[in-house]
Amino acid sequence: MKSEFKNIVEILRENNIICKKLDEIKLNTRKKIKVFLGVNLKNEYCVIIRLYKKSRFLRKDISEIEAFVPKEINFRYKKKILILNSPICSKAKEEMKEWKILLVKSEK
Repeated sequence: MKSEFKNIVEILRENNIICKKLDEIKLNTRKKIKVFLGVNLKNEYCVIIRLYKKSRFLRKDISEIEAFVPKEINFRYKKKILILNSPICSKAKEEMKEWKILLVKSEK
């Protein structure tokens, strides 16, 4: 649990994103996905989604990701960050212009 949180903070720090507050949302799903809500140094609300996939991230996966963003707080969140360990389809990347997409190597 702690190592996952530490990995997220390290990935964000490497990309010059520093959150002074970061909380994990517990999800009732079997999918390999983690959702974090945070506040960065500019007091902007961030939603961070960490997705573990072996295959390429496609356009059909976007709706799946959007379903995990809490709807009642979605309007406050200015920054949306998606952390992937797999390649992303160019069409999916085009549709997700408002998201910051971070591609990281799979850590084992």
